[in-house]
Amino acid sequence: MADAKKIKEEELEAVRIAVSSFNRAKATLGDLEYQKAQILSQTVELEEALKAEQKKLEDIYGSITVNLDTGEYEETVEEAEEVAE
Repeated sequence: MADAKKIKEEELEAVRIAVSSFNRAKATLGDLEYQKAQILSQTVELEEALKAEQKKLEDIYGSITVNLDTGEYEETVEEAEEVAE
């Protein structure tokens, strides 16, 4: 049986390092995508909670704008749309 052809040891090590680095980068990217999905899900839940709080205030005070620093509020006047004739 003939001897198998081989690349140089330093070439093999360079390829191993490149493959390992690439695989680590892909794993990190996968972790980040998972974290992104978790944050997106959490954001949806937080938005629903915010809308619920806004609805509570609207039920009590009507349509208002609240200053988040002072708690003061102003009634919001909705402008009627003009209809072109």
